[in-house]
Amino acid sequence: MITQHEISPNSFGAIPNSLDADHQEERIRAALGIAWGPLPDVQTKWLYRYYRFLAEHLTLPFRAEYAEDIAGYRQAVSPVTVVDLIDPGDHGRHEDVGLLCRAQRGPQTLEVPLADVEIVEHSQNSRLLDDYWYWFWNWRFDPKI
Repeated sequence: MITQHEISPNSFGAIPNSLDADHQEERIRAALGIAWGPLPDVQTKWLYRYYRFLAEHLTLPFRAEYAEDIAGYRQAVSPVTVVDLIDPGDHGRHEDVGLLCRAQRGPQTLEVPLADVEIVEHSQNSRLLDDYWYWFWNWRFDPKI
């Protein structure tokens, strides 16, 4: 259900002016098309909105590092090149893993959670991904917490 504080998805054209806002949560509200109020919990509806926003504003491809869990107790970090975002309609794990991206690691093509990718160079992309990561990890329901 759309509430009165949401902006129509067609108004995304006004959002880029908010990308330079000083407050991270204001930038996230703008990415989600919300004019005011608390940030919403991570749900499929909002992930679709974030996907559309990032698909429009990320510059692809970009170099990053991917932190992969190995055997559940350690991580391996490897350089990757993110080449594409994956439409949430193409996978069913929305609230568990969030948005997915397609990345190249050498000759290998991976589909990895966008929240597990970190840009090492400061750029507009790094701010966009930092904002997404902040929202995804802090507003998702995790029964283990």
